[in-house]
Amino acid sequence: MKLELKGFEQALENIRPYVAATPLIKNEWLSKKFNCEIFLKLENMQPVGSFKLRGATNFMAHMTEEEKKLGVLAVSAGNHAQGVAWAAEKFGLHATIIMPTSSPLTKISNTEALGASVILKGENVDESFEFAKEYLQENKKVYIHPFNHENVVYGQGTIAYELKDQLPDADFIFGSIGGGGLMAGIGVVAKSIFDKCTIVGCQSTGAASMIKSLQQGKLIESETVATFADGIKVKKPYLNLYETLDSVIDEAIHVSDDKVAKSLLDLIENARIITEGAGAINLAAFEELYERNPRRFKGKKVVLVICGGNIDINLIDRIIDIGLMESKRRVKMKVILEDKPGGLNLLTEILSTTNANVLQVYHLRDEPQIQLNQSMVEVIIETKGEEHTEKVFSAVREKFEVIPWGV
Repeated sequence: MKLELKGFEQALENIRPYVAATPLIKNEWLSKKFNCEIFLKLENMQPVGSFKLRGATNFMAHMTEEEKKLGVLAVSAGNHAQGVAWAAEKFGLHATIIMPTSSPLTKISNTEALGASVILKGENVDESFEFAKEYLQENKKVYIHPFNHENVVYGQGTIAYELKDQLPDADFIFGSIGGGGLMAGIGVVAKSIFDKCTIVGCQSTGAASMIKSLQQGKLIESETVATFADGIKVKKPYLNLYETLDSVIDEAIHVSDDKVAKSLLDLIENARIITEGAGAINLAAFEELYERNPRRFKGKKVVLVICGGNIDINLIDRIIDIGLMESKRRVKMKVILEDKPGGLNLLTEILSTTNANVLQVYHLRDEPQIQLNQSMVEVIIETKGEEHTEKVFSAVREKFEVIPWGV
């Protein structure tokens, strides 16, 4: 895929009548925590909750009148679907969207609300792609790939122009990679218009095919993908985008879903921002690199591209639970007690004295670790963080044998 700067410049003109620039805000809490300036590029504030309308709008701006009469077809688990449906409505086109049967109900209903026809086929995006090939043999439509088309990439890359206007001296740009269209676009433009800016691509460890490909210098396809960040859940990297990313990405990193959940919780609590996993992953990746070398970021200006906010509401509780566990604010421990009256009372008194909030207590009498005159309880507590958790554990250990679990 040969991407030229004039293609991005034309895309900026093409989308301007339809797509507004999104805010870039400095987050004071994150900036103080990491001793640098952290800016959030809020693509979750787009009308469809993600950056995807940029590429879709630019693609349709290049369609001929004959092509527009045919209508458009897209395959997506959510964000690309809504981006295409939104742009099609603006251009007066009919959109057909093929989505996996596992797609969140909110993304299905939101896509239909924009006037698109939704077909649910396949258990995952790869199976939906296969169905789309069959569908196109029988139905003449203009197919819009979610990332592997230059006009889509040109549209996504317009974010970099906005960043240049909003923060011309940015030192780092962190962005998530699924298929790679977003960071290929941002990377090519940023390398051309910023004096010196490090581009960091981020993926989930459970779906890190592109990051592993960049690290190993060859295409690596994942046998399976597992991440709650469904917007970047891509199994197979494309050669075109791999080659582009390889030329513009300075650093590639993948992080666990647990760390993404913690970052998502941090953004909710401290930035008052609702984002999806693909948006929160940039904070998780930054924190991972920061922990390796804090001095590298001291005083620097760091942009985190919050690429979308279309999170399945049914997942939020579970993600928050994982985030609390990862930040050591919700902790499980097993405590061995003497099997006599008053043992549990003493434990709860210690927890109360140390200001730990008890959420649940389970009695375990058949554990292999305990003697006949002992019992075990599994306690789930809530604390103020890792330091507080250590104080609680220390106080409990003074009176009881503690078996950490889930810390």
